[in-house]
Amino acid sequence: MIKNKILRSYSFLFFVLISSISIAFAEELSDDDVVIEADSLENMIDRKLKASGNASLIKSDQKIKADLIEYDQISEELYARGNVILDTSSSHIEGAELEYSLSSQTGTIPNASFTSKLDNQDSIFNNTLRGTASLIFIEGDNKKSGENFKVTTCEAGQDDWYIKASEAEINQKSQRLIAKDVQLEFFGFPVLYSPYANFSFNDQRKSGFLVPSIGSTSKSGFQVATPYYFNLSPNSDATLTPRYFGKRGIQLSGEYRYLEKNYFGSTDLEYMPNDDANDDRNDRYYYRIGHDHNFGNGFTGTIRFEDVSDDNYFTDMSSLVSQTSTVSLPQEGKLSFNSENLQAILIAQKFENLTSASPYERLPSFQMSYNKTFEDVYGNNYLEANTSFEVTEFDRNNDFVGSSPEGTRVTARPSIAIPFEASYGYVKPKFIADIKYYDLENNTENSKDIFIPTFSLDSAVYFDRTFSFNDNEFSQTLEPRVFYSYTDYEDQSMLPMFDTALIDLNQNSIFSENQFVGGDRVMDSHQITFGATSRVINNKGLEKFLVTLAQRFYLEDRKVLNETQFNNSDYQSDSSDIFISVGSSLTHALRFNSELQYNLDEDKTNRFSLHTKYNPDLGKLLDGSYRFIRDPNSSNDIEQINIAGQWPIAPGWSSVGRYQYDLNNHGTIESLAGLSYDAGCWTSSLLFHSFALPNDEKMNNTIFFMLELGNLGAIESGGDGALEEALQRNVPGSYMASDLPDNFRRQYLK
Repeated sequence: MIKNKILRSYSFLFFVLISSISIAFAEELSDDDVVIEADSLENMIDRKLKASGNASLIKSDQKIKADLIEYDQISEELYARGNVILDTSSSHIEGAELEYSLSSQTGTIPNASFTSKLDNQDSIFNNTLRGTASLIFIEGDNKKSGENFKVTTCEAGQDDWYIKASEAEINQKSQRLIAKDVQLEFFGFPVLYSPYANFSFNDQRKSGFLVPSIGSTSKSGFQVATPYYFNLSPNSDATLTPRYFGKRGIQLSGEYRYLEKNYFGSTDLEYMPNDDANDDRNDRYYYRIGHDHNFGNGFTGTIRFEDVSDDNYFTDMSSLVSQTSTVSLPQEGKLSFNSENLQAILIAQKFENLTSASPYERLPSFQMSYNKTFEDVYGNNYLEANTSFEVTEFDRNNDFVGSSPEGTRVTARPSIAIPFEASYGYVKPKFIADIKYYDLENNTENSKDIFIPTFSLDSAVYFDRTFSFNDNEFSQTLEPRVFYSYTDYEDQSMLPMFDTALIDLNQNSIFSENQFVGGDRVMDSHQITFGATSRVINNKGLEKFLVTLAQRFYLEDRKVLNETQFNNSDYQSDSSDIFISVGSSLTHALRFNSELQYNLDEDKTNRFSLHTKYNPDLGKLLDGSYRFIRDPNSSNDIEQINIAGQWPIAPGWSSVGRYQYDLNNHGTIESLAGLSYDAGCWTSSLLFHSFALPNDEKMNNTIFFMLELGNLGAIESGGDGALEEALQRNVPGSYMASDLPDNFRRQYLK
């Protein structure tokens, strides 16, 4: 049924009056009803209506406005002319004339401008596609095609970038733009050209070329890569990337990924035949295989296998410190079991070492731990039982130069703790047994078994008080802690050091029984540690001041130290260094903390750090630090300063930088400087990064550049995500412009 409603009419025809009266008493309109309004309405040949002057036609969510509308009531086809506007649920189109079918929602409109909603966008930026076309074919509510398209996601009045195409198809449902003879223009300058392109405005995967990346490093020269993406299935994909290095030649890399309900994994391969920068022109490669599997019932499995052609591969080929600093590649397989109280793992592990080789490989190792806390009827813990067990076969690494023992080590470490806890403190006695058995080759003793008991007592008390200062209320705590442990001496000098080292004594490890990490040594100890912490907290929960002090005292000499390389005076004193930590949140944005490790006997500082961070808002960050670490075995002390930050400097503009300097060796360790610009519908970043290589006196210099156009992707150097990785590693807590929440982006754009 068709109901004609005339709100304004300069004709006083009888049928107009009748129509108006019928509409006034009609029931609510349905989706099939058509409403026509105009200054003048004329009935033509009993089936056509001609609406003139401010004409409008509405059917469901289709709304058409024009100077003139001619509508066929039988075929539901119309012709509109003059200031034509077509609105649907997903788009807005304007043009000079329109031929359109209401029933099929198909038609044509020449010399049109349009806007289309991008329904998947949560941001206020880049959530609308707009543009022009010499001719648009409307093929339903969600699909449009045409000729001489020009589209962008910039807001109206901002024409910074456009995609031009001789032919294009916009699919609202899949949020894709398929185009031919495509040219990307940025401020009127052509940036990219392609005979065919398939752009996505959401995260839906589709095969095709990805945006190329370009860049340059001092080690490899100019670089350009053109990745091609294969959408193999809903659960797997692959990427093939030819890459050209100006100083080296062509490299081919590929990545394959898969994801299923119970397993996932990926395989990466890089291959370069005849490296031009290598004197021997050898083939160079790197590959990585990873697989994780959930077998159910608590069982999981993992495979990690990496291999590389030569030790200098990463320093030559990569522009990222995270890769150039790689010193070993894992080659391992694991089978794990996890339940509430029991954890077990079977592992076979070796490494390909790129620097000094580790002498041992675990082929294989079985580890198991059991932890159980027993509670009374009131929910209080009265017993904590823990047991760890390990059997490991240590084989000598083929890359290791020198002789070393091999064999099997069996260790077990059961412990029982009995906590006595109250609101004002706790006392926790603990009993530990270290049990070891060795079956060795190439050693002074072929077999050895050891049993070493340990007793420890941990205790703490909590005090607190409230006070007022400058009309503000504060709460102050005092938390003294005493830790005692005793371990009898057992001769372990005949045992190898498979995976054991002296633990780094700090404010956490100072409250532990054993000074060694690993399974080959247990320190004989008769020691007591005193510590205390005090906090001042305001009525808003802000920790205005924090100080912690701790020191360990040795009641007897430690004989096991004399059997290792750690037998110098720095480790043999009657007491440990004193540890002092001070921190303060001066405001919610400004935080300060410092740590000191000082040797009272020798009157020297072994460690000192100072760190200040100012972070008032997202995208605003200033970070400065100093650290000193004394090397007790050489003069290679570490003394470094680090300054980093990110800060808006003008509307849309933000700066970022980092400078790390070695005061001991008088040289720059790493530096980064960059600018970013946010225009709303596009962002751009430029970073200059320089860092010292482990095997080269020259710094490696890299320029990172990224131009991100809405949600179409990014043109960037160094590969996908390289700039963001360099930024996050150097300035933790910083933001890419497009990752900031909308309210901050709006604020910084003003």
